[in-house]
Amino acid sequence: MEEISGEDAFQHLMDAAPVMIWISGPEKLCIWFNKPWLEFTGRSLEQEIDNGWAEGVHPDDLAQCLEAYVSHFDRRAPFRLEYRLRRADGEYRWVLDTGAPRVDAQGAFLGYIGSCIDINGLKRAELGLRDRAATHDMVLDALDRIAGSIAHEFKNLVGAFMGDLWFIRRHADDPDAVRRRTDEAEAGAIQSGRLLDQFLEAVRQPKSEGVRINQLIADAQLVLRGATGERHRLEMDLAAQPDETRGDPAHLQAALLNLVANARDAMPNDGTVTIVTRNVVMRPEMLDERDLTPGRYIMIAVRDTGVGMDGEVLQHAFEPLFTTKESGRGTGLGLSQVRAFARNSGGTVRIESAPGKGTTVRIYLPQTRSAARLSRPGEKH
Repeated sequence: MEEISGEDAFQHLMDAAPVMIWISGPEKLCIWFNKPWLEFTGRSLEQEIDNGWAEGVHPDDLAQCLEAYVSHFDRRAPFRLEYRLRRADGEYRWVLDTGAPRVDAQGAFLGYIGSCIDINGLKRAELGLRDRAATHDMVLDALDRIAGSIAHEFKNLVGAFMGDLWFIRRHADDPDAVRRRTDEAEAGAIQSGRLLDQFLEAVRQPKSEGVRINQLIADAQLVLRGATGERHRLEMDLAAQPDETRGDPAHLQAALLNLVANARDAMPNDGTVTIVTRNVVMRPEMLDERDLTPGRYIMIAVRDTGVGMDGEVLQHAFEPLFTTKESGRGTGLGLSQVRAFARNSGGTVRIESAPGKGTTVRIYLPQTRSAARLSRPGEKH
């Protein structure tokens, strides 16, 4: 019977193992791979030794793989890595690579020995579960945002009614004035209920229909006046013949209500809120940003005479949940919702403000038919 040397016996044992095995020397370079490894990669031992094996690691995983290998090697620490390795047929398969330091009989460090197993099926199942969990989280996040939006709009409507109650309390000795304001509050409540119903419906199924801007503002006027508050004036500067746009009327009314409520809160004592509509032509030289393309737009502006904002606040004004209001008075959702509505409608929102000089928020929405009268070239927008 032919005698088998210790080295041949070791290689025979390693080649018969049901896992891919590799061995490295003390300089971090690989010096040997067993038969299952070479059959998996379809490469020769000469191609794999040194750092040749790294050519088969997926490019997206290579840096992380090498970093973990080197850091553990330097600390002489065992490791477990997951990465994708290219199989002989070209498919990248997830493998679990486990490595451990090896020493001689005197304890001298010789390098590492490691083994890899194909975990592609398990990894795909894990990633599938993660995707489903991520989708679930996205749904929950969307529901949270919808709930926050509804709560925000409801808060604005309640603010309008608070203005009516404040007036009634102040004029309790004037029955005629109280009666008039009560009638207005009742009409505003009915209109607010309709607006909230429309908003809830729009959240479920956003609409895209022709919108006559001036008519929409007129329909929401009682709610807007209530939201302005008794101590502030609400003025209208509406274009004589504004063009139509397309969008969801409930979302546009909610956007106007948001802006009026913000304007009111920016005027602690008294002041004026002005709603402006214009047909405008946005020419290339007027577009210093890429949020609009040249063309015809309807501009809806809400202007206040309040405290204004500095540059730092302006940079964050559209961020969801960002607010400068004291706790309990603001959610930070208003302007982000206004921007989302404008962008979904093919337009944009811009803000001009300075401390002590008030704030103007302009919504630009695409026109859907030729305007009867366009802004003059020199008109300021």
